[in-house]
Amino acid sequence: MKEFVFVFILFFGATSFSQGIDSTNFVLDPSKPYVYLKFDHIGPRKPHQDGEDRTGLWLKVVNNCRIPIILRASGGIPGEPGIQVEDEIIEVDPYLQIFTDKDAEDYKRNEEFRKEKLKLKPEGYSFEVSGVVTLQPGKEILTSFPLNHIDDFWYLRIKFALDLDKSSAAIGPFTYLSFGKWGLPQGEKTSKASPPQLNDRKAITP
Repeated sequence: MKEFVFVFILFFGATSFSQGIDSTNFVLDPSKPYVYLKFDHIGPRKPHQDGEDRTGLWLKVVNNCRIPIILRASGGIPGEPGIQVEDEIIEVDPYLQIFTDKDAEDYKRNEEFRKEKLKLKPEGYSFEVSGVVTLQPGKEILTSFPLNHIDDFWYLRIKFALDLDKSSAAIGPFTYLSFGKWGLPQGEKTSKASPPQLNDRKAITP
């Protein structure tokens, strides 16, 4: 993908940093996390890199606290809504299982399949030259990723920092937002979120 040199800051709303913030009024909506990813839809998406599928996972980053947050991002694709936020693809750790000798062979086969499937794990978005997006309190921003950035065996995560000073974007401290198949609404076709299956063996949920 051709990279473009730019630095930009998007300001969503006129809400300014308040000096009187404490633990009782830090979160805008106490029923939700102070920053979170919200599923928007699964639908058409212009590929950002060679080989990407044209179906994408569309999410919104929501700032639910009274301090602006900072994310690393690019300007996205002309004509596409939203911006492109950097993400990482993280392997799902297998959970501890207790099983009998009878199940051991099945477990071994499943583990072999999991390792083969992980060979298809894509790279996350990381830009050599990227911009800084500032998301103001109470605002949200739309972003998208190829649908195969989530799977039974991996999930995506993005990082952000509270906009406390000029060094926040460079050195943090950073917090991570994760999104996987668990975040899809009930009834959403999750089968599209997986790369082509290996042989004819069914994927297992770790």
